[in-house]
Amino acid sequence: MSELSKCFYQVTAGRSCRDLCHPEYATCWQSFVGITKTLLPGSYKLYLSLLVIPPLVKGGGYTVEYWRNHILGYVSLSFKTYVQAISGLTLQCLLYKLFGKLHYYCLMGVPGFVSAALVPWLPRVHLRLQGVTYFNMMLEVMIRKSKLRYLQKLRTSKLWATVCFMLFSAKIMHVLRAETVNQFWIMYPATGKEDKMGNTPQKRKIAPCLHDASCRSYVLDGIWKYALVGFTIEAARGVLSKGSLVYGEPSRFLQELRQSIGFELPLFLATYVGSFRGLSCWLAHHTGRERLGHARLAGLLSGVCYLIYPKYQIFTLGFTKFLEMSWEHHLNTVKEKSSWLKLLQRIPYLRLVHMISIGYMYHALVFHSHLSPPFNSKCVNYCSDFRVERIKRRLVSWMLEHSWSIVGQ
Repeated sequence: MSELSKCFYQVTAGRSCRDLCHPEYATCWQSFVGITKTLLPGSYKLYLSLLVIPPLVKGGGYTVEYWRNHILGYVSLSFKTYVQAISGLTLQCLLYKLFGKLHYYCLMGVPGFVSAALVPWLPRVHLRLQGVTYFNMMLEVMIRKSKLRYLQKLRTSKLWATVCFMLFSAKIMHVLRAETVNQFWIMYPATGKEDKMGNTPQKRKIAPCLHDASCRSYVLDGIWKYALVGFTIEAARGVLSKGSLVYGEPSRFLQELRQSIGFELPLFLATYVGSFRGLSCWLAHHTGRERLGHARLAGLLSGVCYLIYPKYQIFTLGFTKFLEMSWEHHLNTVKEKSSWLKLLQRIPYLRLVHMISIGYMYHALVFHSHLSPPFNSKCVNYCSDFRVERIKRRLVSWMLEHSWSIVGQ
């Protein structure tokens, strides 16, 4: 057991869940009633970006059905996250009653895992959204925390991280072009699908490329659209983070908003998409026709654009999608599935990843907060009405008092 866990047991000896988790409430029942009344707004606030950004990125084609499904999805996800938050905070007290003491792994880790298991069943799109988001954050913390020599090198070397991202990009674009996988990625290659009328466009019979427009228009359209998407995401994120200034200090709002909007993400998206499309067109013209392997080579070379925006979020997204798509591609292309493969196929990986990642990140927020991404803190604090932040600070103050008492002896 680590030194941190030993220190935890020393400073919490003789203390109860009330002392650490809810000193403002005399009993656990009062705490439960209190959080039930107060946590709902935070869950809806957490997913405001999910409510705002997708319609902005969509940029048109809105229908009544689209808005109904979009808003109901937001309401459902927020309410289920509210239920999950109540479950996790209540489990802290229940586990204390069960063990008779505060436990290192049962303060945040186990309640996070179990609450994710108890939450009402999420639609697959939302389960994937939460699961992949938390899994990516868990990978980020593991990379930062790891003592392995290779991971330490990867963490500090943009070159090695870029090489890895290039390999991820090559595989992802290959399986998307092969049309054996249909999952989210930054962009999608042109494919040989027929048009909506069931006919192959005339241009595709003549030109070596699969897209309909001219190559110049095809490349420039991708650059413009994805730069706009990146800017929209940055602007929406800035508005959500600085929105409170509109009411408090409106004179500072525009200044703070301009400073919060970065141009690295729009530039990365534009160059990644533009270079992939440009390379695909050049390869098709150079060889006389578009080939499946071109997507792999163009994906590999366009992955160099990672150097423009070398963030953990982009790297872990690439790694996660590489694993997901490689597995699905194998399942969809293997000629005969063995018994062990059929067994593995029955395992609910997404559900398990969702539960494990949430438990791990809840634990990391309190005990490894210097490694935890800011988004993790934002998620948990919004949903717990900053109770977890108060738990962390209370625990840190106890540890500091304990260390000073040892020094004074």
